[in-house]
Amino acid sequence: MQRIALLVVCSFLFGCYALLPPTYAQDKPFILPVADSAGASTWLLGQPYGNTIGAYLRGEDWYSAGQRLHFGIDLSMPCGTPIVAIGAGDVLFVDDLGFGSGPHNVLIRHNDVGVISLYGHLLDRAPVQRGQYVNQGDVIGYSGDPDITCDSRPHLHLEIRSLDYFVAYNPVDYIDANWHTLSLIGQFRYPAYQQNLDHARQWMSIDDQPRVAFGGQPLNAYAATYPDWTAGSPPANPPPARETIPLNDGIWTERRLMLDGCCANAWWHPTEPNQLFVIDGSENQRAAVFQWDTQTGSLVNLIAQAPPLIESPDGTHTISRYGDGFIIQRKHDGFVWEVNTGGAFPALSADNSRLLWVNQGQVIAPGQTEPTNEIWISDADGAQTRMIAAESGLNAQWLDGSRFLLSRRVGVTTTLGIYEADTGNAFVLGAWDRLRGLAVSPGGDRVMFYLFAQTEAALSGIYTLETRQGATAVHQDWFGAWRWRDNHSVFYIPFDPSSDRQIIRFRDLMTGEDQQITQVPIAIADGDWSVSADGGQIAYLNLLDRTIWVMSPDPPQT
Repeated sequence: MQRIALLVVCSFLFGCYALLPPTYAQDKPFILPVADSAGASTWLLGQPYGNTIGAYLRGEDWYSAGQRLHFGIDLSMPCGTPIVAIGAGDVLFVDDLGFGSGPHNVLIRHNDVGVISLYGHLLDRAPVQRGQYVNQGDVIGYSGDPDITCDSRPHLHLEIRSLDYFVAYNPVDYIDANWHTLSLIGQFRYPAYQQNLDHARQWMSIDDQPRVAFGGQPLNAYAATYPDWTAGSPPANPPPARETIPLNDGIWTERRLMLDGCCANAWWHPTEPNQLFVIDGSENQRAAVFQWDTQTGSLVNLIAQAPPLIESPDGTHTISRYGDGFIIQRKHDGFVWEVNTGGAFPALSADNSRLLWVNQGQVIAPGQTEPTNEIWISDADGAQTRMIAAESGLNAQWLDGSRFLLSRRVGVTTTLGIYEADTGNAFVLGAWDRLRGLAVSPGGDRVMFYLFAQTEAALSGIYTLETRQGATAVHQDWFGAWRWRDNHSVFYIPFDPSSDRQIIRFRDLMTGEDQQITQVPIAIADGDWSVSADGGQIAYLNLLDRTIWVMSPDPPQT
């Protein structure tokens, strides 16, 4: 309690020296806290530091002392992974839980840099002693799980603090690593950051985050924000089935599309291939949704004030909350109707004929017993409402007009299954441990996911699976980030954490065709890239100028 009181006092003292940035050489002085390279079988970036969506949702529960921001960085890894000192220094504390991050932690003072590093959620008491000097790269502990299960959420929580503990800094600013490459895969949520609609460009990148003054006022008490999942969100919907343009032998070229510094998390129209949307606005001005034409490279429309409405998979309907119910509006004629789902946000099927929603049990903290979730469906007008299933850890999302994907996690195991609304038939696709990144193809014929940190390391990696009975998951010969192009092909970025540049490749899952799309490596910021509705354009946030660029193929040479 004494430490907390000191934190509060310091946060209000004008000129408190802890708020001043420490000085260090231009090169970042620290190494990563894990000796092994990042990958599917070792470790991946989990939750970054700062203005994350996770911190916005759980700020009062977990991060209230740190201005409701995530004041460290989380690296996902199996329990027992050796943790090394990011820099040389003196061990200050071992298992001082006044700093949180249990069940075990270690703090090291780095006098030459002017900061303290904290290593949290360790498996057991660290094999170092208070006052001991450690060199950079020395093993100072082993990773664990804050829920003490090694099944719930095993990860390392790493903080960089001022010498008086009162301020937390972004570890990205101190640790020499290719953070934007690490951001391509593994994050707990995408997008990662909570957008302030009155300051739309602020704190939307892994290396643009504020210092945290412990005991200070919340930094994310936004008047308007996006996405706002505090009152729930609809089940995920895959894009509708696509007719993609054929790939040819033309060279893919890039062009800068938007205004300087614009914008994080652009998204494509679900059926119109040249329409790209962004949220943007000046500081202290409510942001708006803008439409760009990627063929002409011009801004064509201001759609509406942000945030955007939830839409059907094909973009023809909007869904918005109205009291305890929801209003669905058909865009082309403005026709509206109301449905009552008990407060749970519904999602329209691909043909707009049915609704699906999940009545979730009481929200609990990770590591506790999963609540019972109820899966409900109805006709689009709310008629013929019926509950399909009710189990702990159960979720669902549409595949197409009549089928939806069921997923249930128990411990580390996720089971996937299919329910056919027309017939009432259901079947199991399979069960896998530590399944992540589940993504449904346009049209719902396939899913892709990765298996993380398998007991047999060779089984870690990317898998594809057809959504039909008797299908077998196929282990891909690459690991990295991907975006579906159509129902049988993807664009993917091979994961190379040793480089700050990326290449994009094309893979046809049916024929095995594989080709490189980018002629030279590019720099993608924050894992922010997406594919147009016809599969013929790729938009990405360019790290070099923090502006949206678009790639597309030139006509083939004749």
